[in-house]
Amino acid sequence: MERLTLDKTDLDILAILGRDCRTSYNSMGSQIGLTSKSVKARVKNMVRNGVIEKFVVRVNPAAFGCKTAHILARTNNGITKDDVVRRVRQFGDLTYHVHQMGRNSGAGLVIKDESWNHGTIQSLKDCLKPATISNIAVTHVPVSMEPSETDLRIIKCLLQSGARMEISEIARELGISEKTATRRLDRMKEERLLDFTLQCDPAAMIGYVQFCIIMFVAKSHYRSVYERMYSEFQQSILYRPSVVDPDDRLIFVLFGENAVRVDSVLARVDSFEGVKTADAFIVTKLQYYDDWIIREIDKRLSSSSPLSRKSIKIADALNA
Repeated sequence: MERLTLDKTDLDILAILGRDCRTSYNSMGSQIGLTSKSVKARVKNMVRNGVIEKFVVRVNPAAFGCKTAHILARTNNGITKDDVVRRVRQFGDLTYHVHQMGRNSGAGLVIKDESWNHGTIQSLKDCLKPATISNIAVTHVPVSMEPSETDLRIIKCLLQSGARMEISEIARELGISEKTATRRLDRMKEERLLDFTLQCDPAAMIGYVQFCIIMFVAKSHYRSVYERMYSEFQQSILYRPSVVDPDDRLIFVLFGENAVRVDSVLARVDSFEGVKTADAFIVTKLQYYDDWIIREIDKRLSSSSPLSRKSIKIADALNA
């Protein structure tokens, strides 16, 4: 595969897609001063050369009655980072895994309350030996809406056909109007049921490093810190905080030329009002998983009766 050297325009496109990978080529073009045709060609080139691995639909597990256990483990002799991921998967489905430079590896495990207790945590620790668990944080970001059958089918459609699937294609596939598809999708985003981002290969971003900034913030300063990150580092932000992040924590993945840039960004973030603690690490691999979502959706769709499906479609039509 040809190795692509990214220029500033490519990086601008990645930053826009990282915030919302469903952004249209027209919109991206107007933001960076290119035609939609030129933007599309650059995106296709980055996909072809492995820079963009996947357009991602991130779904909040809370919509399915679940929480996320974020597990950070440190490898030791006899166990690799990939071993950590394989062993964590024995305890349930993953939403993501991330490898850091050095010995650390992290994973997001989808959990239900009844299956997660002190005994489970101890079993996980024993399973990972000789690796050690540095931290486990369980998050639950409630959603204020119950996904309807139409919502579930839209999500499944995007997962199977691609997060950038056109509204017209979604509508045609599901037999609904484009207006309904747009409104349902917009509402799910507003209610933090889902969001859209990228999965980029750090090794393919020649001349740049991907690094993560994780901040614990005062809840009263969440919005101001979030906005300040974009005001100061907008052109370098690759991934924004996801729908599963609570309101006292912000996680951004950025790109920079070298470790010196990582250090300077961290120092700047540390000075923000409302930031309690902040840390940085260099990302060497990041992967999102969506097989668990499809299984949960199929389970819900198969359990709904024809009568309930008809009622849901009527309700969707009324809400559209």
